[in-house]
Amino acid sequence: MEAVRRVLLLGEGNFSFAASLCRAAGTHVVATCYESEEEVSGRGRAAESIRRLRERGAEVVFSVDCTKLKDYFLPEKREFDCIYFNFPHCGRKAGVVKNRELLARFFHRSQDKPFCVEGALNHIFTRSMPLPYFKPMICEIELESRKVSFQVPQVLVDKIDRGFLELNSNHPVRTVKEKLTAELSQAFPLQNIDYCLSLLHQGHLNGVCHSNIFWIILNPEETPSTEEMSNGLANAVLFSHVDFCRGTDKNGWVNVQEGCHISKQYYLRPSLLPYAQAIIQRGAFLPGTLHVLSGPVFRKCLITPYSMPVFHEMVFVCAVNRGTENSCIQMLVNNIKTSIRSLHQTVSGFKLNINLQEEASFETTELNDFVAFESQLSRIQYFICMEVDASGSCEKGTCVGIIRTAHYELVSSELVVVFASLNLDLLAMLICGIPDWRMLWTSDTRFLRQFPRGKLRLFKSFSLYPPSYVHDISFWVPDGEQFDEVAFHTIARRVSGEMVVSIQLIDCFQQSETGRKSLCYRLTFQSCDKALSCREVAEMQLLFRKEINQCLRVTLR
Repeated sequence: MEAVRRVLLLGEGNFSFAASLCRAAGTHVVATCYESEEEVSGRGRAAESIRRLRERGAEVVFSVDCTKLKDYFLPEKREFDCIYFNFPHCGRKAGVVKNRELLARFFHRSQDKPFCVEGALNHIFTRSMPLPYFKPMICEIELESRKVSFQVPQVLVDKIDRGFLELNSNHPVRTVKEKLTAELSQAFPLQNIDYCLSLLHQGHLNGVCHSNIFWIILNPEETPSTEEMSNGLANAVLFSHVDFCRGTDKNGWVNVQEGCHISKQYYLRPSLLPYAQAIIQRGAFLPGTLHVLSGPVFRKCLITPYSMPVFHEMVFVCAVNRGTENSCIQMLVNNIKTSIRSLHQTVSGFKLNINLQEEASFETTELNDFVAFESQLSRIQYFICMEVDASGSCEKGTCVGIIRTAHYELVSSELVVVFASLNLDLLAMLICGIPDWRMLWTSDTRFLRQFPRGKLRLFKSFSLYPPSYVHDISFWVPDGEQFDEVAFHTIARRVSGEMVVSIQLIDCFQQSETGRKSLCYRLTFQSCDKALSCREVAEMQLLFRKEINQCLRVTLR
């Protein structure tokens, strides 16, 4: 038998809300009013609503003072599952002070007038979890047939191993991947590259700015000694992370710079494309088959709602006969578009456009962070752009994927390889209407409960008006040095635990006498899932000032 929940309504005016609620199955309504039945019944349709309530077994109680509820209900009748107090108000022209007193007396335990009810909200108060403070984390992996460990960059500690794509995951990013793979398997022979892909790359990525990479390098102080090597301890190598190209840090750890001669340089993988290229060059590749790789990748970037320091990339690779690559690209894109449209239609009624655009038609200013980095890896030929008309809820024409081709000497020199790369996190955000990439990484059950296994739904925000705090910071840039804005944003991410949602340059000044340059930035702090306090933000701002002074050698003003 279905349990019946008891709902108490306070301050009813004409009882229309109560009459509507009492139709809900499994709900017993107790509706109360401050006035007497005689006073209320003569107004509007109040008498009709009261009659309907009583016919449906609801309790209707008059002359109830909400600040003295225990006087109206026996002890055994005082338990309710929900208490609704719509438009709490003392009536007439009562001021703010009186209304506050009313609510204060009500919690320490209106009337039938023309209130403006358009856009009214039900506020549900829940206890927020405290802000997380992540301890340093050591990650152990196997690299080049030996086990190594490295310290995870602080901004990635809570993201390095979340397992969104694992078999037991309900995360929307995995659902997007599953649906895309199922759709493409109908058109191509498909093979998943499911063996472990290393988190680390070695050496350099040609054309890629060092500032966009999370560097992991050997700690010279931990290099095994001759005695340790003779005892078989040479494989126990300790790696440490560095975030900025600034010589040596206070612990003596060498940072990566242009022209520095370190025998081994490692970095967290910023793309899965090198793995796809290596598979082809090793010959472990079946022409005519669509090979699929997926996993998280890591990139430093500026702070915007759609710029992600970590996201899940999905790479498709297919070798075809030279001259047929365009038809392969078209077939691949058509199936991707069909799959995305199908996913989107099950979620919302917003208009969706997906376009394949040639590289030549794109202006540099139109590139989002995802594609701007991809263009550094190798030449892009086509962009897969997705636009959702949701009254400006997402960036117009957001690029969610890229297409590139390459010629490799495989079994036959007549083969051309087609690469397609998709940002699964961006796709999940645009399909489900998630406005902030940080929400994908929350551990809040209010987010996770919205996405059952294998299903995508339109995201419902659980905080409409999260508090935000604005702080400005100004400083002198070191003489003769180029200011690293990506590093500046990365420090803000780290010290705030991703609580900085916006960084804007609001002033730039240069002294005519000395040539010294001063910058002033405005930082906006806001959490997407926590109650952020003014004191916590002030502490973050102070730490930020300290860190940019030490790491970027700026002089604070």
